[in-house]
Amino acid sequence: MNDTTREDTPPSRSEMGQGSVFARKFPLLARSGPFLLWPLAVVAVIVSVRHVVTGNAIGYDSHAYWLAAQGGLSYGASPGQPDAYLYSPAFAAAIWPLALLPWPLFCAAWFAIEAAAVAWLVRPLRARWAIPVSLLCLPELVVGNIYILLAAAAVVGMRRPAAWSFAVLTKVTTGVGLLWFATRGEWKRLLQGVGATVLIVAVSYAADPTAWSDWIRFLFENREGTPDSRVSFVVRCLIAVALVVIGARKHWPFLVAPAMVLASPVLVSVVPWTILIAVPRLLMEGSNHGTRQ
Repeated sequence: MNDTTREDTPPSRSEMGQGSVFARKFPLLARSGPFLLWPLAVVAVIVSVRHVVTGNAIGYDSHAYWLAAQGGLSYGASPGQPDAYLYSPAFAAAIWPLALLPWPLFCAAWFAIEAAAVAWLVRPLRARWAIPVSLLCLPELVVGNIYILLAAAAVVGMRRPAAWSFAVLTKVTTGVGLLWFATRGEWKRLLQGVGATVLIVAVSYAADPTAWSDWIRFLFENREGTPDSRVSFVVRCLIAVALVVIGARKHWPFLVAPAMVLASPVLVSVVPWTILIAVPRLLMEGSNHGTRQ
């Protein structure tokens, strides 16, 4: 009798854990996804190993952030060159305390921060999903870019729009997610996102107006510099806007992640696709919204 009672009683949300909740809400996706992801995960591992074996340094991109934050902020190097810094002065100022560390420690800390973000982003998934999805992030972890942090900002930004300032002040066009609030007429949230960005810019500009003038000039001078041509970049951005608008109208927040990928200034490698790691939590966000309604 006791055994029957235990079998017929559904487990609580806390007992199931977030991974089980995700599987229950998206059963077909949960069953088929891992079989599709594992081959891609193996490719990601091979790409990462080849990057290291061929002599490319671990932290290839994060080294530029470290140099800029240490006081070497310069927009003299063109995109694609070693140690070219492409983001706003505000980003360099924000990571300045971390950049006080010697390079090896900074590199390790940057890796740890992004790895922690990966762990948080895949938490809604069961192990058979979480492991291959995490491995897909390995190329990004090796080079030390910010795509994982952009994915985290997209998730957090759904509830705290100020988080979108991170996207706008780094890879400017990936801030396309702010259109979510405009499309839905959530003007207070839109104002929070735009207001936070403006406030950060104002404070940072007051501290170093020359750096901001240099960055804006840098952006205009390199507007033709997307590796896949300016026309392709414009088309990608238009599709990204359409995805966000459709997602906002249907309340499909998971579409924000692929929109950010398409709006990325550089889309000639597997690394920008790391933003898609935001999809599981964005799926949960959309599902939770439906439950609340």
